[in-house]
Amino acid sequence: MLSKKVSKTGKGKTQKAEKEAQQAKKQATPESRRFAEQAKINIGMVGHVDHGKTSLTQALTGKWTDTHSEELKRGISIRLGYADVTFYKCGCCKGAEAYTNKAVCPLCGKKTKSVRKVSFVDAPGHETLMTTMLSGAALMNGAVLVIAANEKCPQPQTNEHLMALKIAGVEKIVVAQNKIDLVEMKEAIENRKQIQAFLEKNGYKNVPIVPISANFAGNLNFLIEAIEECIPTPKFDLKKPLLMYCARSFDINKPGTKAKDLRGGVVGGSIIQGKAGIGEKILIRPGIEGKQLSTDIRSLSCSSGPLKETVPGGLIAIGTGLDPSLTQNDRMRGQVIGTGKSLPQPINELEVELTYLKRLVSSVESSINSNQLVVLTVGTMTVIGTVTSIHGNKAKILLRDRIVILPDQKIALSKKSGGRWQLVAYAIAK
Repeated sequence: MLSKKVSKTGKGKTQKAEKEAQQAKKQATPESRRFAEQAKINIGMVGHVDHGKTSLTQALTGKWTDTHSEELKRGISIRLGYADVTFYKCGCCKGAEAYTNKAVCPLCGKKTKSVRKVSFVDAPGHETLMTTMLSGAALMNGAVLVIAANEKCPQPQTNEHLMALKIAGVEKIVVAQNKIDLVEMKEAIENRKQIQAFLEKNGYKNVPIVPISANFAGNLNFLIEAIEECIPTPKFDLKKPLLMYCARSFDINKPGTKAKDLRGGVVGGSIIQGKAGIGEKILIRPGIEGKQLSTDIRSLSCSSGPLKETVPGGLIAIGTGLDPSLTQNDRMRGQVIGTGKSLPQPINELEVELTYLKRLVSSVESSINSNQLVVLTVGTMTVIGTVTSIHGNKAKILLRDRIVILPDQKIALSKKSGGRWQLVAYAIAK
């Protein structure tokens, strides 16, 4: 009897262990995993160097986006920075005081209601990094233009960044008049007048100008209110074939990982049309060394966790079956991801009709010459080209690398002037 009792007990323990193992396995599958919420919109954080873009991004999101070693060493943004935040609204408070970036109202202590999750794209403001800013503008659905109250407006990159937004078709903007804590009221009012005149001169009317202090998180509720009221979530077409701009890529495997445990490369960016799901096949053009890449989607995620499906809006990451050596150190930045139906063939030569930005060049006729090197920014891709011929505003350009250009896509052109690449013109792809 004793041996029989022990046998039943052992059998019961085994069955219980097997049941627990099956339950754990079920919980680990993607279907039962708790999925995160994707941000609804990409909002650029743009403006002149040292006007407080990264500090404001941190004040809003809690994340310091300058993480690259050279950025920390030099104290400026070099790469595009990314951070997500959820905006909330308190049902008890009124006006701008109701808006916050916290789940509990800092004024009345009541629980707040989620309004919208957004992705911020922190663009570098230094003059030598204008091409990086232009590639980031392709991801933006709206923008916060940060202007320091203690400097005359406009500063050089304030001007260039606003023109870059116009080229990218970003019409919805809010101005954050930062460093308000460093000036007297009279100076702040004069600076505000300069900002208004600058905006109106460039065709931006009725833009809200919110005085803030990023370092002290002052007036953030007024800024959040302005963003929510003036930068709506765009309507995206989910029925169109998938198209996505790749803004970064990386290898998530730790050094020393065994071959059998290696995970495929990851590409990150923003979908501009269509949607993507796990298991779907994707193409990546122009690819590496002139060859397009084909792979499948193995995982989807955003900053707050895994996603079941991704749509246009906030920044996302796609885990693929690609060799991770192809994606390390942003090697895939500038690629266009989609399906065979949505992706044009790559080209290395094009003919464009230029529209010059007269405020940046003294002479339209001599702004770009034959045999001159130019940098083209197309989506998130930047490529060097040589102007082989130019007649009036029409130019033929031979590119060093192949690129993918979508129909009616805007192309920004920069030329070297005074030791830096200066935005001088744009064209619309035919």
